[in-house]
Amino acid sequence: MSIYGEWLAATIAASGTDSSEVNLGKDFDFIEIQIPTMDACTVKIQVAESSGGTFYNLGDAQTTTSGTHNYADVFKLGGYQFIKVIASAAQSSGAVAIRVRGMRF
Repeated sequence: MSIYGEWLAATIAASGTDSSEVNLGKDFDFIEIQIPTMDACTVKIQVAESSGGTFYNLGDAQTTTSGTHNYADVFKLGGYQFIKVIASAAQSSGAVAIRVRGMRF
């Protein structure tokens, strides 16, 4: 059995800051994120206990800087299944498809 979930898209719409809700399929310990080229911003994860639930910041330490480059990171997710990716600035260059997948240890 794989310790990795499937790669999924957390898409931030053009001129938006929040991705659509992503259902990772089950609870995971960590989340791997691949951030493509974006308008300069910080990127963080929000989590909810259920689909359509109230989303809140995963934690202060989960913020990473993004810019005009590709970047990958792993965040401690702590057993959540429903996530959103949040950018601190609107993405005026167009929609951004950020790849995410859950990981277990």
